[in-house]
Amino acid sequence: MSKQPDPSQAALPRPDSVLPSSAEPLEPPAPVIPKLKTVAPQDRRSKEATEDSGAFPVLSRRRLVRDPANPFAIDGITKDPVDIALVRQAVTVDEEPDQQLKLTLRERIAQNRFPVSSLLISTTFHLAIFLTLALLVFHWEKPQPQISVVATIDSTPIPETPEQADTRTLDIEAPVEDVSPVDMEFDATSVDDQVNAAESESMTPNVVNNDAKPVPTEQVQPVENANLPVGGGLEGRESNSRAMLAAKLGGTRESEMAVELGLKWIVAHQYNDGSWRFFHDNGNCGGACGNEGTQESATAATGLALMSLMGAGYTHRFGPYQEEVKKGIDYLIKKMRVSPRGGSLVSGSKGMYAHAIATIALSEALTMTKDTGLIHPVEKARKYIETAQHKAGGWRYDPGEVGDMTVTGWQLMALKSCEISGFKTGKITYQLAEDFVDSLGSSSGCYGYQAPGENPTTTAVGILSKMYLGAELHQGGLQQGTRFLADHGPSKHDMYFNYYATQVLHHRSDPDWPKWNQTMRDYLVTTQDQGNSHRAGSWYFSDMHGQVGGRLYTTAMSVMILEVYYRYLPLYDKDVLKTID
Repeated sequence: MSKQPDPSQAALPRPDSVLPSSAEPLEPPAPVIPKLKTVAPQDRRSKEATEDSGAFPVLSRRRLVRDPANPFAIDGITKDPVDIALVRQAVTVDEEPDQQLKLTLRERIAQNRFPVSSLLISTTFHLAIFLTLALLVFHWEKPQPQISVVATIDSTPIPETPEQADTRTLDIEAPVEDVSPVDMEFDATSVDDQVNAAESESMTPNVVNNDAKPVPTEQVQPVENANLPVGGGLEGRESNSRAMLAAKLGGTRESEMAVELGLKWIVAHQYNDGSWRFFHDNGNCGGACGNEGTQESATAATGLALMSLMGAGYTHRFGPYQEEVKKGIDYLIKKMRVSPRGGSLVSGSKGMYAHAIATIALSEALTMTKDTGLIHPVEKARKYIETAQHKAGGWRYDPGEVGDMTVTGWQLMALKSCEISGFKTGKITYQLAEDFVDSLGSSSGCYGYQAPGENPTTTAVGILSKMYLGAELHQGGLQQGTRFLADHGPSKHDMYFNYYATQVLHHRSDPDWPKWNQTMRDYLVTTQDQGNSHRAGSWYFSDMHGQVGGRLYTTAMSVMILEVYYRYLPLYDKDVLKTID
């Protein structure tokens, strides 16, 4: 019988030992105690024949004999306490090692390692292939970014007539704050028709750039002895000219004092950020005035305040309110949103009103001061008006909408103001705009809102628009329409109508101008709040426009009506300054 291993030496290998079957030294592993399998007594003999194979030392099957007097002695041999602990953990009565104990440690590691490693390698390899294919598919299927060419001046010929214009729909983002600055619902014809701006058609930018070709001369109908508009400049706002023009053209000491009181009230209601608001009671006013607006548009309110200040000749470089004007201009520039379609100053739900008003303010500041810092904002604002025009020639609340007369009138005034600043507007833009205005005219010389009609307000807007577009002074339709306005007379509550109609009669030097002017001027002087309250210097008329724009809107419009003598030089007399003694 082969020699039995000494139970006292049958512990697991010590850390400094070398495994019998190892060809290379390995780091000593932590003790791994195999669980021994219990076998029946009749099988022990067959097991004994293989125990001494020498492949791996195995633990004895014998019961351990302890000496009560020496707890660290096994079979009479004193052992190290660590070895004893290992033995106590490993040995169970009547247990013998599993067949796998015959394997060397290296074989056992290899036996368990290779299947796992193969599985990991296979999984990693296939996963890498899958990810590579997925990335390739994603790259192929990813949609390429769309590039929209806004203007191709070099490659796209400029159309010479409206029929040649590209009228494909363009999506324009029009930022909206809250609601309209002044909800100009003038009559029954001005009801919203629910036009969706996203579905409407607008002109493409390459039609309305500054390089547009002029209308061929053979298409222009010459007018013999025509008296065409050549004035309209801002030279009358200079301090000396202002006083002389006011005295010459119908102003009085009282009307000029009313202008100054109105401007003082406006300046007192500027917000700390440089803006003005139709909700003026929330600012420095603190509710002392009352009659704030019901809708808001900060760029429109700021534009109206600046227009009234600059109408009197006060800019950010001249006059008593230089700081306030500068803060207002800076606010508008800060609020401008520039895109390939131009610089947007829209605010409120009917934002093209606000954009035109703010554009007028910026362009007038540039004309009056030659401040080069305003060149870029004015040009961007002008471009936005052109690209917002509908293909039929008009403008409305949102860019690209089918036009109406009132919004179109504001845009034409803004374009005219930019032109005075040195920025020319494309001929096609003006030609289409005139076609649109004419489409709303009637045989009586009056104009409607979105269809031909005879409404006083839209008639005043239509006639002034025609004059800005170059109509001859004595054109029959304009004379008829002007008679209609004069017969209607100034309104006691609608300052929007009065603002446009007063300009029409002033610019035409109409025979009815003296009568109109006296009635309008004296009414405003007497209705201005001249008390000692916080409202002193302001106006408020409770019509549909006054309710929307509030006291700030009404005051700004009233001031500009009283500035009519010098705010713009008469359109049909460029030499008016030379005639002043």
